[in-house]
Amino acid sequence: MNLPKLAKTPHPAESAPRRALVGAAVLGLLVYSLAFQGSRGIWEPDEGRYTDIACQMLRSGDYLVPAFNDEVPHFAKPPLTYWAIAASLALFGYHEWSARLPNTVAFVVTVLVVFLLARRLQLPRPWVAPLSYATSLLPYLAANVITTDTLLTLFESLGVLAFLHSWQGRDRAARRGPLFAMWAAFGLAFLTKGPPALLPLVAIAAWVALTSGWRAVARLFCPGGVAVFALVGLGWYLLVALANPGLMSYFLRNEVVARLASGAHHRNPQWYGAVIVYGPTLLIGTLPWTWVLLRRLPTLRRTLGSRQWWKATSVDNPPKVFLALWVLLPLTVFAVSSSRLPLYVLPLFVPLSLTVGMLVGERPLGRRWALLAALAAVLLLGLRLAASRYETDRDARALARALLAAGANHPREVLFVNAQPIWGLALYFPGSEIEEVAVGPGGRHDPTSEPLVTELGEHHGAFHLLFEPRWRSAVEAEISRHHRTVRELGRVQRWELLVVE
Repeated sequence: MNLPKLAKTPHPAESAPRRALVGAAVLGLLVYSLAFQGSRGIWEPDEGRYTDIACQMLRSGDYLVPAFNDEVPHFAKPPLTYWAIAASLALFGYHEWSARLPNTVAFVVTVLVVFLLARRLQLPRPWVAPLSYATSLLPYLAANVITTDTLLTLFESLGVLAFLHSWQGRDRAARRGPLFAMWAAFGLAFLTKGPPALLPLVAIAAWVALTSGWRAVARLFCPGGVAVFALVGLGWYLLVALANPGLMSYFLRNEVVARLASGAHHRNPQWYGAVIVYGPTLLIGTLPWTWVLLRRLPTLRRTLGSRQWWKATSVDNPPKVFLALWVLLPLTVFAVSSSRLPLYVLPLFVPLSLTVGMLVGERPLGRRWALLAALAAVLLLGLRLAASRYETDRDARALARALLAAGANHPREVLFVNAQPIWGLALYFPGSEIEEVAVGPGGRHDPTSEPLVTELGEHHGAFHLLFEPRWRSAVEAEISRHHRTVRELGRVQRWELLVVE
């Protein structure tokens, strides 16, 4: 691929004191990232959902089909995040720390990747960008929340880093390996969250087209690289689609079209949704570095709206154009999409941190930068600690402790009546199955829930039943018709607790 260099490859020679300093920085990053990861319980609904599905994989041995329990599969997300959590639980035990460990590792590696990206882009002080990412509000707090987004950010960043390695290759042979690595990284990103994983690839293609023409873009999509992506990123989709007729239609209709063009998922689909979701997320999430970016806002409209600026800067300062495209193109897609949540833009904090590194590198540095980063780190640690002390009815650990105190000794099965289950209980009761059942008129009647009468007819062993007081008469009527023995364990938080034997 005959492409111009983005920047000279940095020389790796470093002194022993500098290597020691880097080692100390990495050790400090590990301690900082691991802090309080196990102090907070699993919060519903997102953390509980991801954790329950990972626990179900370990319980059932089925790692191909994500499922809440034996009856309810869940194909809204591809499985890589569940696999990572399940592997961590299997290795280190059923604990909040283990469930969040994949996020911790992803956050640490992403910080290191940001440093490597800064060097590849020849930023004057390459350590500023990873420092900015590590001490920005959203990335650090997101690493404490079990979702797909922290892992997605890692794989997207690895894909961009591999692209830059390929771009700077001396010859075609030297470029091929990194190009294949780029496609493998985007394949892992696709296996983490599906189509949004490809947004940085759009920015890469746009930048290559701008600097080298469309023929160079075509060379990015080499058959070998695309084959690697298909194997890594699409293999699971093909397997589950073949085993479940109609599933591919579900993926395209519900997880692509509905998210882009409808409010079916009820995630801020209003015309102003992008402003109220992404505006505060970007302004607050980049703290304490927000002001570095805001200082350039007055010139932003004039420069980005100028065709001449894009043309001239792509020659004079290619990294600046690359970072602009990496932020603006995905952000535009997120803005026009009808499904909007704050963590969707987490991957954009990598190019934003690199932009901070670029802007800060243009001026003399004093002690205030070190003090700013240190103060930010202390405050972020304090926020994690405060979250671990915060009491909420969404805390699955608090409910698990209350159930044990009431006499529910590691139940085999926990059924929630006409209510979304507290999925995170699966972490605290290893081997237990968590389900929702429906009873009486006026309930939730979620299409994935079974009628209580069916559960009573199927089960011959004991199970625990949780329901709100308003459903007591309907529950007791169903149980009495099946002549099952009941032990009442009393009130647990907002739930009535029965053991059906």
